[in-house]
Amino acid sequence: MDRTDGLTAVRAFVVSGPGRYGVVELTDPRPGPGEVLIAPAAVGICGSDLELLAGQRPADFACYPIVPGHEWSGHVVELGAGVDGLEVGQPVVAQGVRACDRCDRCREGRSNLCAGAYAETGFTHPGALAQRMTVPVALVHALPADRDIEPAALIEPAACVASGLLEVGMPAAGSRVAVVGDGPLGLLALQLLRLHTPADLVMLGHRPDRVGYGEACGATAVLVGAGGTEPELRGRFDLVVEATNSAPGAATALALARRGGTVLLLGISGSARPALDPDVISLGQLRVQGAFAAAPAAWRLVVALYAAGLFDPGALITHRFELAETPTALAVLGDRGVKTLKVLIRPN
Repeated sequence: MDRTDGLTAVRAFVVSGPGRYGVVELTDPRPGPGEVLIAPAAVGICGSDLELLAGQRPADFACYPIVPGHEWSGHVVELGAGVDGLEVGQPVVAQGVRACDRCDRCREGRSNLCAGAYAETGFTHPGALAQRMTVPVALVHALPADRDIEPAALIEPAACVASGLLEVGMPAAGSRVAVVGDGPLGLLALQLLRLHTPADLVMLGHRPDRVGYGEACGATAVLVGAGGTEPELRGRFDLVVEATNSAPGAATALALARRGGTVLLLGISGSARPALDPDVISLGQLRVQGAFAAAPAAWRLVVALYAAGLFDPGALITHRFELAETPTALAVLGDRGVKTLKVLIRPN
């Protein structure tokens, strides 16, 4: 299907190497067979994008030069040969991990754990910080046209949370659940967990300005500065979700879990030193689950919740910038003195 926008070149934010980046013009992409051309409407940026700019991502998980942007929502512009089931103008999101679809993990539905070489939109393949991008149609999820497209950019991080929760099993109604961390992942976890009506849904954080966000996302209590070793908290919770990206946060999560409880570690601390006491896990007979990216089932779940109006992360968006302002947006995100949650770029 032919496009009608007439573009021959597009603007994109390109990271050519650690510390080297800017908005440039690129040749307008065209979709190949089985691909979809998309105009990104909203792109979320996060700590992993800052790592990409600084050259701090492991070598196997980044490729330069690269157009970042792995959290996004947009509209279909053109369909490549052999693509059906979508229409020009349709709002969409898409999975980021580009898996081999042949290994054992892919065949069991966990393509986020693909045994092939790592490949992901925004890190090894051109991402959404551009006026146009292409993605394989097999990764695309259609969204309803009557929902706001902007908050859908947060479906990707929410799917990462949901993927971990599906691995451990969603909590039973009436459970005691804690979330360690008051950043975007922790708040998204609250939004998903509250749908399962836990008796207690407690968030432990460090920023007083996040208390209201935690309550709005479903927390029954928000504790600022709690270390997790307080007698009234230690060993209390059936499920603990860690979303701090810190080794101490993971240790706190273990301390909060009851004997026989479950701990889900969403954060990646970057610490090369062991920080968890294995005896805490053994003596407490704890189940400790890691999480990496998002499985297709998690994407389907969050898209369905979004389409039904049961998941709406729009209140977490605190800053919006145009594509030309991307360097400023990244500086704002990295400034701990600025009260940010989710920072979005509008490429179009």
